Amino acid sequence: MARRTSILAAWAAAVLALWCGSAAAAGGTPPLPGPPPIAGAALPAAPPPGTIPASGGTGPAASLPSAVSGPGLRSGFIGVRNRKLTLPLACSSSGRVTLTAPAVRPGTLAKGRFNCQQRQASAQLSLRPGDARRLTALRSTVAGVSFGPGVAKRFSIVLQSRSGPPPYWSDGGMECSLLGADTPYLVAPNFTVGPPAIIDVRPWVAWYTAATGWRWIGTTGVNSSSWYRWTATPAGVQQWFTPTGALNPWTWAPVHVRAGRGMYTLGVFEVVYWYRHPRYVWQYTRSRLGPAATGTYCTYQ
Repeated sequence: MARRTSILAAWAAAVLALWCGSAAAAGGTPPLPGPPPIAGAALPAAPPPGTIPASGGTGPAASLPSAVSGPGLRSGFIGVRNRKLTLPLACSSSGRVTLTAPAVRPGTLAKGRFNCQQRQASAQLSLRPGDARRLTALRSTVAGVSFGPGVAKRFSIVLQSRSGPPPYWSDGGMECSLLGADTPYLVAPNFTVGPPAIIDVRPWVAWYTAATGWRWIGTTGVNSSSWYRWTATPAGVQQWFTPTGALNPWTWAPVHVRAGRGMYTLGVFEVVYWYRHPRYVWQYTRSRLGPAATGTYCTYQ
């Protein structure tokens, strides 16, 4: 079932995330990127009664940009201890940062400055006592980080008072080199629910270099992606089954990567399940490095 990993896989992912955090500081693989840049926002309208979604097609060809502007996050899972948190950044100049978290309270939670040196910075922020108590009650929530006006300078993070395993779909994934050495191929998970329900799915690819931090591209460009509407059933997505019963899932390819930049990529899918009350979730996909192997990232050195 595509909605959760096994306990063993979740435990392994948590261990891997902790290892990645220390490895990144030493120049190894980076920590995970957190949620997509507009996670939980710009959601689609509810489907009218009697809606029958179309099959949907595939994602368009895309290329990861050779240059991006503004600061980027080096990690998307941020712990809060004693009301304080640190945002690790990739940057080219110093600046200001603003933190928001609607589930904690409306408006700005914290503001601060960061001093960029050798293309790195650590933004130190503090929460009010009441905000810290509400976060403790939530354990974790999706929060927003902004470095200035415009969607290109906004990111989402998981703000957490207690760490937990990062979320992964149990199937689907990014084939790292299926169409060439630097051309990943993203396959959607086969979303299964019972009873059947209409779902809206928004795909993303996150990419990382030491110089840029984590960045995001969707099917309509940088920090922008489309919603795809299907019907999830206990057997999977109804529109993906051929007349003979074979599964033909939604894919996104080619996604061209520029080699030689120490780049990592990761696939992410957001989903809205249209039950009596809509339910929103987001999760990563595994990156498949060979016929049977799976990993956290695709790596392009």
